[in-house]
Amino acid sequence: MDTITAISTPLGAGAIGIVRLSGEQALSIALRFFGSSKIKSKEDVVPNHLGLGTFSDGSVREKCMMVYFRAPKSYTGEDMVEFHIHGGTYLAGRVLESLLGAGAVLAAPGEFTRRAFLAGKLSLDEAEGVRAMISAESEAELREAYSLMSGRFDQKIDRLLTLLTEVLSTMEASLDYPEEMADEVDDSLQKALLVQKEMTELLSSYRAGKLIKGGVTVAIVGKTNVGKSSLLNRLLGYSRAIVSDVHGTTRDVVGESIVYKGIKINLQDTAGLRQTGDEVENIGIERSLDAAKGADVVLYVAEAGQTPDEDELANIRAFSKKVLLVNNKIDVFGVTQEGINISAKTGEGVDVLLDEVLRVTALDHRAQETLTEERHADCIRRALRSLEEGISAFKAVNAECVLVDLRESIDALSEIGGGSATDRIVDDVFSRFCVGK
Repeated sequence: MDTITAISTPLGAGAIGIVRLSGEQALSIALRFFGSSKIKSKEDVVPNHLGLGTFSDGSVREKCMMVYFRAPKSYTGEDMVEFHIHGGTYLAGRVLESLLGAGAVLAAPGEFTRRAFLAGKLSLDEAEGVRAMISAESEAELREAYSLMSGRFDQKIDRLLTLLTEVLSTMEASLDYPEEMADEVDDSLQKALLVQKEMTELLSSYRAGKLIKGGVTVAIVGKTNVGKSSLLNRLLGYSRAIVSDVHGTTRDVVGESIVYKGIKINLQDTAGLRQTGDEVENIGIERSLDAAKGADVVLYVAEAGQTPDEDELANIRAFSKKVLLVNNKIDVFGVTQEGINISAKTGEGVDVLLDEVLRVTALDHRAQETLTEERHADCIRRALRSLEEGISAFKAVNAECVLVDLRESIDALSEIGGGSATDRIVDDVFSRFCVGK
């Protein structure tokens, strides 16, 4: 395989930039440019030791650090070298250009991690965990990404695969000795039912997993001048939306995000709902209704003490989502019997409101293992469907059909870790990585 190279840190001014090499010629190429009083040949390079020296390509000199990771004890399983240089777009580009000129090949997106996968250093779902760690925007997302990357999820899938394989082996043997293995077949049915239960639980966690990964989308809706924009500003902790006594100030959806108790919440302030002859404002109102219909949670804001009228009730019913009635301005009008009482002006009740958002989305008591990747959900969905068909065949005493369904279930489940994944699936996973990882 070619020796690959890439810049592994974001381009731009910074304290450190890292340029990475991986492949059989990594050290030889690196030593064409790196010099140190302690290094006269490749034998002098101490693995896993960050050494100070000078990178020179004949015109550019850079005082930097170099570290060598000897195969197979490296991220990719190959010989690897990293140059830790001063951060800077031009400098990193010159180092990369020199390495390419010496015979290295520019790495494709995710190619370092792909080589790690091909070398058996990590499974396909663990590789997806690496990507998820890089893109995580909240504590909850980071936690789930770490679960993937560290192999906890992979271990759970391996255990289910082991159980299914045991069931398959028993059923294959029972074809030759049906009477002698009747008890073992009954035990296998119980194992299959256990796997079915655990896969069902995993699949049911996917809705929460999607919210963890993408954030909970919360639309703030209501009539004009009930304090929607004030609530947005209070939740953000700074003035983002214009607040005015003039009706119809907000004419479009204003979106911002916060992180509350480790969960990302995507807030959408919307135009006030009212009858108006203003064409632009009407467009904003239509967008408000669309935002509410697409949100995970709708905060319907009203002034404390005011009961929603028929038009408002019709809007609330049309959202077909989790709708929380928010009574604002309790500092002026006092509390109301129904709904969540808050003051966007003083902040009273706002934490209670956010806690309720997490509660209605079931993110206040998440399962220990949460499914966050659509690819994994699809694999489990297919594996579960085949297993359920196999269990039906169990009960119909049709061993041949059981074997077919079990094999299909095992194939679908093993696809998660990459065992039965096609090249197209593998290509798709690594194409989503950044260059240099």
